[in-house]
Amino acid sequence: MKAKKFTGKRILAAALAFSITAAASVCPIFAADDVDSLKAKQDSLAQQQQQNSSQLASLRQNEAEKSTYASTLKAQLATIEEQVNNYNNQITDLDLQAQKAETEIAATEKQIKADTTKLKERLCALYKSGGAGNLQILLSSKDLADLADKSEAVSMVTAHDTDLINRLKSEKQAVQAKEVSIKQQRQQVESIKADVSAKQQQLTDTLSETNQFLQNIGQQEINLQTQGSTLEAQAAKISTAIDSWSQSQKPQSSQTSNSGSGSGSSAENSSQSSSSSNNSSNSSSSSNESPSSFSSVIGKAESALGKPYVMGAAGPDAFDCSGLVCWAFGIGRATAQGLYNECSKVSVSERQPGDLIFFSGTYDCGETVTHVGIYIGSNTMIDAEDGGVSECSTESSYNLQHFYAYGRL
Repeated sequence: MKAKKFTGKRILAAALAFSITAAASVCPIFAADDVDSLKAKQDSLAQQQQQNSSQLASLRQNEAEKSTYASTLKAQLATIEEQVNNYNNQITDLDLQAQKAETEIAATEKQIKADTTKLKERLCALYKSGGAGNLQILLSSKDLADLADKSEAVSMVTAHDTDLINRLKSEKQAVQAKEVSIKQQRQQVESIKADVSAKQQQLTDTLSETNQFLQNIGQQEINLQTQGSTLEAQAAKISTAIDSWSQSQKPQSSQTSNSGSGSGSSAENSSQSSSSSNNSSNSSSSSNESPSSFSSVIGKAESALGKPYVMGAAGPDAFDCSGLVCWAFGIGRATAQGLYNECSKVSVSERQPGDLIFFSGTYDCGETVTHVGIYIGSNTMIDAEDGGVSECSTESSYNLQHFYAYGRL
């Protein structure tokens, strides 16, 4: 259900009443004890910022060292990878040599077998025919010279076959010895390659761990930067509050110095006060608001940080976006669109802590303005969204995409 809207006249009346009360009492927005507490918190934040900056610098130095180490590991891996490729090429070449030797051995064995078979066949034929016996040679010889020639011929044929077979056997043995040598070389190369591959795996694992470490450093750096931005925003808010308190003391000092004037001065001051009130009634309430007047609003909104989001809730235990704003300002319940309608519009360059920031298109509710938050300075706002009441950046991609306008109550 849509809540009842509050009117501009009510805001104007509240602003005028505040101005009159402040002028009459001449009281600062903060008590001296509160300012001392703020200054102490400011000093504490400055120390935290210094520690955060120191951690960030140390982290970045460590990141630089680890990046250099990673580059060295990559260079070593490139060298080892080249060595592994070289050993693979050697193994391939040795495999080809071994295959060639095996082919030669097979061919030699085949030739030896063929020649041995032929020799056996000739000797068998000679034995069966008897033509090659010593008696046959003797009887068939014409003379001693012919006998000598025939005996020598048979001996030469037998010796030739025997020499051929022995030579082939010798060649086979040589090829076999070469094959054994090739296999031994291959085993040696395989062993070296295994050692290099193990070192390669070790370096790969180390590089992976280093890269993971660098990723963790990157996340830690982001966290520290975010923490630094939060500290900066908090410090800016405290500085604004202290400056506002200091400014509020100046009118008080001026009025105190003029309090001893005669009745004529009092009448003049009364006339000036009446004139000032008339001028105030002719101007918008936003022009008379100072940033310090919103400090209590921001403080109240900050007290709700962490409270859950519930659609339609307006505190104090749960909130939706417009419910949080109405509760912090102490005004009647209104929707985000209703709040926008009652605000005087301000540009981004004119925004101040305590102004409202409006968004559109965050969900479908039939209205142009669908979400609202309280700007607290340093591109930061407090709002109630799905995750609950929290501080967030006004410059996030989502918020920039849906940003509609700034307004001042």
